[in-house]
Parts: sequence; structure tokens; C-alpha cells
Amino acid sequence: MHRLSRSTSACTLALCVCALAALGWATACASKPVAAPSATTLQVPASATAKTARTVVAVPDRPVTRLAPIAKPWEWKTFHGEEYDLGSAMLRSTLRDPMLRDRVIDFLPQMMANYRTALVPLAAPRDAPVFYIFGTRNEWMSFTRLRIPNEAATYEKIGRGGYTIEGESVLYDLGRFDTFTIAAHEGWHAFTQANFEQPLPVWLEEGIACFMEGSRRLRGESNVEFMPWRNFERYSELRDAQARERLIPFESLIAEYPQSFLENGRSALLTYYAQVWALVHFLNEGMEGKYRAGLERVLAHARDGEIAQTLAQSRHSGNRGERRQMLARQLGPAVIREYFNPDLAQFAREYDAYVLELCTKGSWERVFRGDRPSS
Repeated sequence: MHRLSRSTSACTLALCVCALAALGWATACASKPVAAPSATTLQVPASATAKTARTVVAVPDRPVTRLAPIAKPWEWKTFHGEEYDLGSAMLRSTLRDPMLRDRVIDFLPQMMANYRTALVPLAAPRDAPVFYIFGTRNEWMSFTRLRIPNEAATYEKIGRGGYTIEGESVLYDLGRFDTFTIAAHEGWHAFTQANFEQPLPVWLEEGIACFMEGSRRLRGESNVEFMPWRNFERYSELRDAQARERLIPFESLIAEYPQSFLENGRSALLTYYAQVWALVHFLNEGMEGKYRAGLERVLAHARDGEIAQTLAQSRHSGNRGERRQMLARQLGPAVIREYFNPDLAQFAREYDAYVLELCTKGSWERVFRGDRPSS
């Protein structure tokens, strides 16, 4: 039976540069196949390997309880900080800003709970993801040089950002807004690395990470409201690319790693992330929910390790080359043909029309409220 390597469960990448349009930060999600880390943007192929199945734990109907954090000192090599056991996540921090630290402690468990319910019911990871959030970029870079010395020079080129490797996100203080945005993006990669038996296609993994970014915290309250449409950077970039006729053709969007768009400048990379963000919204609610069931199915199959076998046995997943492209590199149209629409051209037309409507009939007021831009 064909199986996808679990070492690439969130992304089989070697470096990632996911930037926000207005803020210019980047993220790197990495899973470590054997020696080399990977990331959410710059990707290297992963080979398919056999592996044993695991028991899937049912998701309870009751809401997830937020536990009081358990704090203790944390030390690693030259680093000294605090470790907080938050139940569903572990935080290791050298944050100087006590208000930011307290808000992060509130935010991470709510973020993890959101991943489990935002799209489909998902069980909690067997091992809680770990979040390293440093007080300064210099600390973040020093930690990276010690932990992954062979790849550190590459990450040093990232402007404002972080990365995820083996279910651990490594971030630093980006301020009282950006820190939560990047944590929500990278946290999804940590969640899937710790929880999914097989990886999603890159375009879907990245699109969902962007989908998870939008949130709002009411003043004076600890509760966070997650609002996938309330993402000014992604929507702004999508509208700008559409107005300038710079949208990436759909076939290229699903067939290329994000870093390939860097060749055309940083704006093309930003457009990639905006378009895959819109693509997940399209799958979730576009065409009056036409593709919602397919989205639920592919996420369940990634969780349970059934994508490879499904594609191998399918009559709709395209030719052998398209199936191989997905199994080896997590790219291409095979997942769309099998889980959403075997007529790729029709699917692309529907998605393009959806994006056009968002851009030409969309309202910033609706985005601010967290609603779909076009009614």
C-alpha cells in the first residue's frame, strides 16, 4: 500500500518564506525527514515510505477546557527562561514583555482548540506541540544556530518571522499583534506535524495556515475570537493582485512550491499566500458549499493516513504522473480531481470567478467585522 512519509506531515519543506503584505514578516515551517529541516515555503521532495497505522481518538462534543498553566524555569545551553505547560501546548519563553507573555499564555490553548473545530472535528495531537517564543530576534537566531547549524544561515535571511520543525514552532516577539498572527500560522503546521499521518498538498496546507491567522481579542478580555475572513493583509494582497492583473494562474498555484514565486519578486510570493487563503475559503463555503464535503474528507484522510491509498485506487485522481507528483512532492491536481472535481478546468473557472467576486464586490467593512467580503 502506498503511504506518504509522516516526517513530512505538515510540509516536506526545506525553507519557507511566508510574508504578510503590509508587515513583511516571513514564516518557515519545517519537518525533519532525517537530517534536513523543512519549511512551509521552500520545499524539497519527500519520498513515500510505509508506516504503521495508529488509532484515531474521537473528538468529544464538549468544549475543550483551558487548564491553568504550570510554570517552571526553563534552561537549554545558554538560554534561560520559563516553561509553561498549557495542556494542549507547551510554551518555552524568554519574552520580556509581561503583558505579551500573559496574552500568549491565553492565546495558545484557544488557538489549539480552534484548529480542532475550525474546519472539521480533529483529535488533539498525542504530543502537545512546543512553542519557543524568544524575547529578541538575536536570541531566536542564536537558538537556531545551535539547534540546526547547517540550515541557520538560510533562516537568517528571513526578515520578520519564524519556522516550525518536528511539531515545534520557533518564533520571537514581533509585537502585540504580529506575534499572534504568525503563531496562528505556524501553529497549524505544528498541529499537523504532530497529528496527521500523511501530509496535505502544499497549497492546501499553506492555505489552511493562512485561514487560521485571522482573530480578534476584545479589549480587557482574555478570550480570542477566531475570524478567518478578518485578515487584512491577505485580502489586501488579493485585491491588489487582481486589480493589477497579477494573479497566479490556477494550474501554477497548485503545481509549484511557494519559493518558486520568489523568482518574480516578493510580491508574487505574497500573492501566492493570498490566493491559497482564498482557495481554502472557496472550498469551505464557495458555490453554496459544493466542495465542503470534499474538504472534510481530505482532512480526515490526512489525519488517518488514507490519502495515498485513496489516490492509488481512484479513477478520478488523474494520470500516474499527477498521482506521483502528489505522493512524492505534495503538489499538483491529483487531490483536487479525487476530492473535489475530476474536471480541473471547471474547478479552476469556479475558483477564478469566486476570487473575482471577492475582489470586485468586496467590502473592507465586512472584512473588519470578520464577514465574507462579498455578501
